[in-house]
Amino acid sequence: MTEKLPTLILRAFSFLSVLAVLLICIFGLPTFGREFAATFPDYAFGRYPILAGLYTAALCFFFGIYHFWRLLGEIDKGDGLSVKRLQPIRYSAMLIAVLYFLSLMPAIFLFAQADDAPGAIIIGAFPGTFPIAAAAVIAVLERLVRNGRL
Repeated sequence: MTEKLPTLILRAFSFLSVLAVLLICIFGLPTFGREFAATFPDYAFGRYPILAGLYTAALCFFFGIYHFWRLLGEIDKGDGLSVKRLQPIRYSAMLIAVLYFLSLMPAIFLFAQADDAPGAIIIGAFPGTFPIAAAAVIAVLERLVRNGRL
């Protein structure tokens, strides 16, 4: 049981993150779209591409979590890491970062410009760095697996 405890903890935290993203998709994003259209009536049409990009990023997140769970299942079986299981997770993390920056950053820029708060752009860009960091860690793991060091 103790050798499976770390993967069990990872499964629990990934489940909680799936639940959080699901709640954001159900409640947070529609509210964001309404607020965006009310705050910027000249750019109200822009809420649809923004929401489409964020919902697509959420789908990529669920895809990555699914492959993460499959990877944890292989680790529990004793199969270890494989590049085949790591690549979809890395690709989904990179796509999440791209979709985040392309869809949400223009809205954050408009909010920062309206409030005259340039620091909001940096704060808004900060969550987009997490998938980039995850993709970098996974790329290092892939290289270690390819070289036989892991």
